[in-house]
Amino acid sequence: MTNSHLRPIPTPEVSFASATGLPAVYLRGARKSFGQNEILRGVDLTISKGEVLSLLGPSGAGKSTILRCLATLDKFDGGELAYGSLRVCTNDPQGKAVYDSEAMCKARMKFGIVFQDYNLFPHFSVMRNVTDAPICVQGRDPEEVEEQARGILQKLGLAERADMVPCQLSGGQQQRVAIARALCMNPNVLFFDEATSALDPKLTEEMLKIIRDLAGEGMAIGIVTHEVGFARDVSDRIAVMLDGEIAEVGKPEDVLGSPRDERVAAFLSHSME
Repeated sequence: MTNSHLRPIPTPEVSFASATGLPAVYLRGARKSFGQNEILRGVDLTISKGEVLSLLGPSGAGKSTILRCLATLDKFDGGELAYGSLRVCTNDPQGKAVYDSEAMCKARMKFGIVFQDYNLFPHFSVMRNVTDAPICVQGRDPEEVEEQARGILQKLGLAERADMVPCQLSGGQQQRVAIARALCMNPNVLFFDEATSALDPKLTEEMLKIIRDLAGEGMAIGIVTHEVGFARDVSDRIAVMLDGEIAEVGKPEDVLGSPRDERVAAFLSHSME
């Protein structure tokens, strides 16, 4: 496959398509198995520019598998994946996902990911953690990258921490460094893996504001979480994943307030106890 440009593609959630036409993230019919264990069963999902979408569900529902495959750390067995006009994979006549290696490399420049454990280099300073990938991977000018990094650190309240190493920072500060590192790559999409799992209520509130501010600037945000309250407060839409499928998707007040699917209602009832 050499053509990485999308033809116009139908979306199962047309009303949420971005103003420019194509969603920032487009996933259709995603399937994934490990041996005989079917993890993803035909998942459809879109995220538009400036939108926050939370993927909510219990452990084992398939959320982390979707995140890994969206980040091209793993591959779908079948389905279509695109970032804007860049088609990363599509199905062959047998329904097997075929990846465009060139498009995959380009896609990795279009998104950033903030891992649950942050994955900072412990021996690098905050500044080097933030600037290393833009300089070494993207090949950008070090002075330009450092100037951008200082602006991002200032915005995230980390300007005074630029010369520290991760062990000198709190958990919330380390998470903000991970966000700064992702933002310095100039992504169109930012993924969060359990954005608030290790944060106290005050830091959770700060994280909510950071995410909403990024969306307000046009960033497409995808959040994998099991925390119903945070998903309700931060999201434009919530997709509830159960048993490898999207059981329900819509506005937080609709999905959480009056779910149509009985499985979703049972999950939410248990989660809010």
